[in-house]
Amino acid sequence: MKKWYILMLSLVAALVLFMVLAVFYDSTSREITPPEGTVEIILKSNVGPAMDFWSVVVQGIQDAAREFDVDYEISGPRFEKEINRQINIMDSVIQKKPSLIILAAADYVRLVDSVEQAEALGIPVITLDSGVKSDVPVSFVATDNLEAGIKAGEEMRRLMENHERKKVLIMSHIAETATAIDRERGVRMALGDENIIGTWFCDADEDISYRITTDLLQKHPDLGGIVGLNEMASLGVARAVNDAGRKGDILVVAFDNAVQELSFLEEGVIHATVVQRPYNMGYLSVKAAADYLKGGTVAPLMDTGSVLITKENMFERQYQELLFPVSGIKK
Repeated sequence: MKKWYILMLSLVAALVLFMVLAVFYDSTSREITPPEGTVEIILKSNVGPAMDFWSVVVQGIQDAAREFDVDYEISGPRFEKEINRQINIMDSVIQKKPSLIILAAADYVRLVDSVEQAEALGIPVITLDSGVKSDVPVSFVATDNLEAGIKAGEEMRRLMENHERKKVLIMSHIAETATAIDRERGVRMALGDENIIGTWFCDADEDISYRITTDLLQKHPDLGGIVGLNEMASLGVARAVNDAGRKGDILVVAFDNAVQELSFLEEGVIHATVVQRPYNMGYLSVKAAADYLKGGTVAPLMDTGSVLITKENMFERQYQELLFPVSGIKK
């Protein structure tokens, strides 16, 4: 009897030891190994007047950096229009020889030389939001801006069906940036050039957009609609239309979901807005950086998607996290 009792105790002890070792092994095997070195992140605008879009991108960056134990530094010019300044920052960052660079390029062509210089020094580059005319970047994390532009154009065309005036103008942000190029192309594909008076650029400045729009409302009595291609362009357009007392008379399709844009949408000044997923852009770009630096493979293109939001669907539960983002990657 005593031998049997001792044998049972031994078996139980062995089982407990096995379970403890299994748990320990599982916990250590899941521990995230941090990538070596610093990831330098260069945005289009870093210290200028805050855009809600970039604030949410940074939130995604911060959350992913904590989760994957990534050491990072964020820099960028004061304003998106300061392309030369961004090039200088990029070149200075290259001299620091970081482990990887994440770049939201303010110009589709003029940043190519800097990106290729980074590659020549063995520094991988991931582009975020706005790409460059080069195959050098190991991944591009962004909205499919052509598709997003088509969504905006198709919605304007639908709104115009019962509208008296059919002419439309496009208020864009930075002429040389990839987002502006692709979104405008999408809008024109959906609307047809014969309906578009022209495209104006506000240098991603809400006040400039406001002044241009106010002037154009007076010069073009046949104008029926305006498509704004980013947050600042759209806010300037909406404010000008509202101040001119043209709400409903001038149809407005916007981009992005700044708090004031959503207020204009609810009030009927903006009729629809194409909403991106900036949190996912920031989060996935840092995750891709961590994966790449640890020897993993990353997708060459990550489309973070876009959604057309109207007054009718803005309060639907499926869009609440998208319109009012909090920590946690959004589906």
